[in-house]
Amino acid sequence: MTTKTFLELLAANPQKELVFEYEPNQFIPAAYHITEIKNVHFESVDCGGKSHEEFQTIVQLWISPKDFLKQKCMETEKALKIFNIVDGVKPMRKETEIVFEYGYQDLRTSNYSVEEVVENDTQLIIRMFVEKTACRPVKDAITKGKQLLSCC
Repeated sequence: MTTKTFLELLAANPQKELVFEYEPNQFIPAAYHITEIKNVHFESVDCGGKSHEEFQTIVQLWISPKDFLKQKCMETEKALKIFNIVDGVKPMRKETEIVFEYGYQDLRTSNYSVEEVVENDTQLIIRMFVEKTACRPVKDAITKGKQLLSCC
């Protein structure tokens, strides 16, 4: 999901709780805060020697121990306000993929991509997943419908 699509989703769903599901029926506690929004630029070279450049928006979610008993998640308007503040200081690349960084207690910090969004009368539920590592040349070949015998 692009950052632009996510922001449009927040704007289109006012006064709803913004809920994050990181595994089926496993939700980030309502005490979360959006603590940082990062414009990230990756430069890499794959095992086949091909150069790549990629941009992402990474949103860091943090659990405040003092708010742990909080019953209701942040509302979409508050999240949108935070994004607007950030965009006013450091303009976001809105066409980039948005990723959510989260870890708490025994759950190691990971970057989660958006799998799907579920809307109901009171909530906007962001269902997320952790993308598995892959050999980029093989992944690119499969995407193009080609067979790659060796990538390195």
